[in-house]
Amino acid sequence: MTTHRPKKIGDLLGRILARHGLSEMTAQMELESAWRRVAGDSLKKRTRVGSLRRGVLEILVDNAALLHELESFRKEELLEQLRDNVTHHRVQSLRFRRS
Repeated sequence: MTTHRPKKIGDLLGRILARHGLSEMTAQMELESAWRRVAGDSLKKRTRVGSLRRGVLEILVDNAALLHELESFRKEELLEQLRDNVTHHRVQSLRFRRS
């Protein structure tokens, strides 16, 4: 005789989303929303979220000067804030790239 244990609604929802191909879209939306909160008004107009691969979130930047500023001076601060705002992914590092 098998017993069934209650399942977490989040786990069930994740399976349903994956089955219908929506989990990747939902993941991207969460990352974009978190980036907008973390980046603030000045950065969100000049950057956008790229892809997340192996824990590295790519941020596309509109010019070389901003890329240098983010990479050299703000990377750790932004990464820490992102980690606080992203719940479904593990963002281990940021990579800035010209768009």
